[in-house]
Amino acid sequence: MLGANVGITVTVQLLAFRFFDYYGVLLMLGVAGYLWARSETWRGAGQTVLALGFVFLAMTLIGGAARELTGNPDFQVIMGVLSHHKWLLLIFSAGLTFATQSSTAVIGLAIALGDAGTCGLEAVLPVVLGANLGLGLTSLATGWATLAGKRLAAANLVMKCAVIFPLIVFFPVTLGWIEAMPGGIPRQTANAHTGFNLIVALAGAALAGYVGRLVQRTVREVPKEGGLAAVATHLDSAALSSPVFALANAARETLRLAEEIKSMMNGSWHGYLTRDAELVRQVQAHDDRIDEMHAAIKHYLSQIPTDTMTPRDSQLQFGLLHFASQLETVGDVIDKSFCHQILKQIVDPMPLSPADQTDLADMHARTVRRIDTAILVLTTRDRQAAQKFLHEGDELKDWCIEVQKRHYQRLIGGDARQLDASTRFLDLINALRRISGQLNTIGHTFAGDKPHK
Repeated sequence: MLGANVGITVTVQLLAFRFFDYYGVLLMLGVAGYLWARSETWRGAGQTVLALGFVFLAMTLIGGAARELTGNPDFQVIMGVLSHHKWLLLIFSAGLTFATQSSTAVIGLAIALGDAGTCGLEAVLPVVLGANLGLGLTSLATGWATLAGKRLAAANLVMKCAVIFPLIVFFPVTLGWIEAMPGGIPRQTANAHTGFNLIVALAGAALAGYVGRLVQRTVREVPKEGGLAAVATHLDSAALSSPVFALANAARETLRLAEEIKSMMNGSWHGYLTRDAELVRQVQAHDDRIDEMHAAIKHYLSQIPTDTMTPRDSQLQFGLLHFASQLETVGDVIDKSFCHQILKQIVDPMPLSPADQTDLADMHARTVRRIDTAILVLTTRDRQAAQKFLHEGDELKDWCIEVQKRHYQRLIGGDARQLDASTRFLDLINALRRISGQLNTIGHTFAGDKPHK
């Protein structure tokens, strides 16, 4: 995230170099790429160039309006007053950035006003700091839905505030540094924006451990009374009009669902090893959350307009729907089969042979690795990774058959107690085998997908 803060300053640097004078070229290239390119990669590149062209067109219009304001005496008075109230400018620009969700637009406006001679660097610099503060607030609002996102955005905001405060308190010194830089106000503004984020990135990298521990202690999940904490979600309804963003949100939420399933797997196994019946029951109760997340993902994906999706988008939509459904089934298997057998083993222990214990532990570890690999396949959507995932599933199936053969051989000449323990062992193994089989869906979704150029 610290690196992304630095990366987004590139747009402002382009504005300072007056790349917006070439907005017409970008618009033509963007339209050509988006409308006539056959490859989805090139169509996406065309969309990006087209969007950048519109940004530069807007900056051209803003620059023209700023030059008109130069001769307005009322506006000159307002800017003269604001230039003496740094905190007010900072707060105003932070609010404007939060409202527009674009630090580039706010800083671009400041560059246009400075370039037109409407205001000086002493007024532009607080706007730059305020825009970065507003961007931090926007990140916090975006990440508020999840605990991890909330903590990440809070840490980012803490680092920004830690740098902004001394720069404003010692503003004359800060202003002197920026004025010493070469170039006019546009170039100095862009350099100040990039420099600020570089300082935040370096300080954040050095203090990441301390800030991380501080945020973990202060930003915590608030559970609902008498039940589970509210289910956080990446499913932003505002993104439904754009299939690319909506599918990205759904993919992130499906990845979270897979992580929740992995947590259930590890929690139930830990309950088995420690004979903690209460922990196993908590894992069973967690299946309600899995059902809720699955229903939300399914509802969200069904709302994406199909007429705006490419074939690749449609394939991903189907894959996410199918995989989320299989994960919900895995949650049911963990709840009603795997955890049920573990509770029976805790309440009425059946002595398993050391070989059976080893095979059961190995099977659990292999199943958890299958979940990790399924997450990797969904993340990369790589055809070879999907084919390898399916091949590993076949290998696991063959391994299970060998395990059962060895187990039956050990039962020869066994007593009734061993036979009862055998049923318990096979029920646990088969539950894990069912879980592995359900995960194969994600492999089938992408194994036949041809790479896109």
